[in-house]
Amino acid sequence: MATTSNQALVAIKREVDGFGPGDVAAARQLFDVADSLANIRELAGDLAARGVDAANKSALVQRAFPGLEAGAKRVLDTAVAQRWDSADEFTAAVQEAAIRAVAQATSNHAQLVSELNSFSDTVTSNGELELTIGSRLGSSEAKVQLVERLFGSRLGEDSLRILRSLVRNPGGHRPRRFVQRAIAAVADQANRQVATVTTARPLGASQLERLEAGLSARFGRTVAINQVIDPSVIGGVRVELGDEVIDDTAAARIHDLRLQLA
Repeated sequence: MATTSNQALVAIKREVDGFGPGDVAAARQLFDVADSLANIRELAGDLAARGVDAANKSALVQRAFPGLEAGAKRVLDTAVAQRWDSADEFTAAVQEAAIRAVAQATSNHAQLVSELNSFSDTVTSNGELELTIGSRLGSSEAKVQLVERLFGSRLGEDSLRILRSLVRNPGGHRPRRFVQRAIAAVADQANRQVATVTTARPLGASQLERLEAGLSARFGRTVAINQVIDPSVIGGVRVELGDEVIDDTAAARIHDLRLQLA
């Protein structure tokens, strides 16, 4: 997101931080709002427009989405009162707010991260499935039905709710990317950071625990691990957390050796 929209998102996050168990229904309503904004671009443009009084936009929210729970209405009132760089940024922020809100209200951060990772691993390991879901061609509802058919019995309802919204409105991203953005939002809402750890073979539970503890100590906050298996790294481990990369793979060491010998 651009700088102005990022500043606006900070205000929305503060509103979501106040969600509790009594706001589960409100959190889930925000997905319906995000879907509507993606489908009705004129409405999204009106709500994101600059130079329009926030009270007028709040009244438009009330007319467009009657029956909203108090928590959902507060989030949207906060959102329309901000300055946005575009209607698309506004829609993406409401979608992220929905993801954060359901994680905050249900306190199922770990389950959501695990299930979203499971979905991502399955889809990215199947090129045809990834292409079908990520293609700009085809009906978004047909893609949602495919996701429900393949994953409906394997994932919790809130993980499916997140995926339905992402498939309907991927924001121009491929499945792996839009799922990783959702995972990062859930983890951040739990006051975590997500480290992508790439290895040639899966790490055992005890290895993951030690790595999580080490990374948490290094970065000063709890770190959740998203494990990626890539045989091309040969051995060792590559850790990506935000802009920081720790590459201790055999492939990286071989590359460095070649540079030294060149």
